[in-house]
Amino acid sequence: MTLTSKQHVSLHPHGYPASRAKTAVADNHQPALFSHHTLNIGHSTIHQIRMQPISSSALHKLCQNFSIHLPETIQRSRHKRQLEFVAGRLAAKYALQPHGYSNFTLESGAHGQPLFPQQLQGSISHSSNQWQCLAIASVHNKQPAHSYLGIDIEQQQHQHIIHNNKTILALFLQPQELQYITAYNISLPQQALLLFSAKESIIKAWFHKYQSLIDFSAIIYQPRSSQNLYFQIKTSKQHKKPQTAKVCFTCTQQEIITIAYI
Repeated sequence: MTLTSKQHVSLHPHGYPASRAKTAVADNHQPALFSHHTLNIGHSTIHQIRMQPISSSALHKLCQNFSIHLPETIQRSRHKRQLEFVAGRLAAKYALQPHGYSNFTLESGAHGQPLFPQQLQGSISHSSNQWQCLAIASVHNKQPAHSYLGIDIEQQQHQHIIHNNKTILALFLQPQELQYITAYNISLPQQALLLFSAKESIIKAWFHKYQSLIDFSAIIYQPRSSQNLYFQIKTSKQHKKPQTAKVCFTCTQQEIITIAYI
């Protein structure tokens, strides 16, 4: 079915730039199960889904109504994981609509990645807590002039994990990156969470471009006087010369959203 929506102004307090707030409603005019809005970051449109915790029966009904396929691995997973999966697929469905794919069913690849139409590239990310599930998606045409993209969303409340356990910083930050944050007296938990999200989005963009995985140690933050973030990617065999990734981002009181271009 085609996504049906109406305006819902109560979703504006977060101040997203150039956003359209919408709430999906069922055909029988029952209360909405999720809300949708868009925001522009870099040269991309991000579609975001906010979904409240719903029962398994309501979730499966949602899948039927919007032609969302649940792989067996997801069907066997925890209810929270199912919510995240469905929210991500809903975000992707909205992102696909401007490209002429109103009823396209996203299958999953060998690594669990969504399989977009051949002429398109897309990325999905999600995050959740006890109150809601958040998911974002963005889709671009595959063209030589277009960079490959990856997106990520993190909740600001996760800063407390970094604040309470700074040993985890070594899992995704290089010593020089940590030294930079400390030297310039930047809020360590917030900046570390932003760099974590940026590197997550870079890992996705790299996979979309090269169909191979890289880890955090290959991605080095390069401080510049810019509104965006830049990283150098150093890999061994196929790519002798380091590559540069540009990351655009937006931060609100609730979440951080990053989008990487390679």
